[in-house]
Amino acid sequence: MTPNDDKISSYQLGVIIFNTILGIGILFLPTSLTKVAENDGWILLIISGIISIFFAYLMCYVGKKYSKYGLVGTLRILFGNITGTLLTLPLVIYFIYFSAIEVRLFAETAKLYLLPLTPLEFIIIPIILLTVALARNGIETIARFFEITMIFVSILIFVLIIVTIPNSDYSNIRPFLGTPLVKLIKGINASVFSYAGFEILLVIFPFLRTPNKAFKSSTIGLFLIIMCYVIVEIQCLAKFGVKETQTFIYPTISLIRASQVPGGVIERLEGLLLALWVTSVYTTIVSFCFSISVICADLFNQKKQKHFVSLIIPIIYIFSLFGDSVVELFDLSNLISNTLGLYTMGILPLLMFIFSRFKRDVNKGEG
Repeated sequence: MTPNDDKISSYQLGVIIFNTILGIGILFLPTSLTKVAENDGWILLIISGIISIFFAYLMCYVGKKYSKYGLVGTLRILFGNITGTLLTLPLVIYFIYFSAIEVRLFAETAKLYLLPLTPLEFIIIPIILLTVALARNGIETIARFFEITMIFVSILIFVLIIVTIPNSDYSNIRPFLGTPLVKLIKGINASVFSYAGFEILLVIFPFLRTPNKAFKSSTIGLFLIIMCYVIVEIQCLAKFGVKETQTFIYPTISLIRASQVPGGVIERLEGLLLALWVTSVYTTIVSFCFSISVICADLFNQKKQKHFVSLIIPIIYIFSLFGDSVVELFDLSNLISNTLGLYTMGILPLLMFIFSRFKRDVNKGEG
């Protein structure tokens, strides 16, 4: 159930998609891609981006057709009350786990680069509380905040890309398509999940003023992310080469550290990157917490979702403490991506699309 005044435009949807996807992964992405596809990591990103746009289309097709009913209502219409409800539960677990992993990776990275003497708990709790403060205010407030951060993020991305260009050797990205096809196909699985975040399309349609424009806006948001990821991947390869890129834990930070502004106007460029990163992680967590609250509110037939945002604080906090190291967190993240992530981003949208083809358009049916 959505308040009439809590609606967003198609432009704001594109902004939300962009800010949600551009999260913590941008710090680690070049290393994981280079290990899988070497020089062809950027090609893998383009292929995965196209696949993500395809699944975004499936979500938009179903969401537009049943835009009044939300995710839970749509699943109940398509699969029946009991089965539809059961199909929703893995999504709740996925969004909670994903939020917890983002929070923990944020805390680990912030402790390493910004707050070395601060206990993890005292980094985790403030970011969760700040997330709740924004997510409780509804999608319109979230969208307005994201619009403001979009300007800040865009300027930072532009500056950081420009400063990495000097002294880059673009011959490092050759040869093209040197990776065996079988290895490239296997790598698609890992690279597709670098676009995790667009699955909020599953829950956001009741909040759109113009649902029929959702796919266009989502595609623009995804396209901008593809461009950012590809440029970062190419710049890492051009600056370090394949072998060295594979050795970094935070290749993007290493890329910025290896660059400099002419004249030394800015001495510590990684400070700009970390500012961009903190903002991006925060917007990702906000989007996922809002999605959790919307699903839970619909499951319990509640008109307001803000109460559920507060209820998930202890759950996310507890889950964020799982794992003793960053390596264990990556292993847990891969496990969630290959199971619940595959279900949320691929299997469920495909099932919904197939079943919706055999159901009448309820929106039209109600006139």
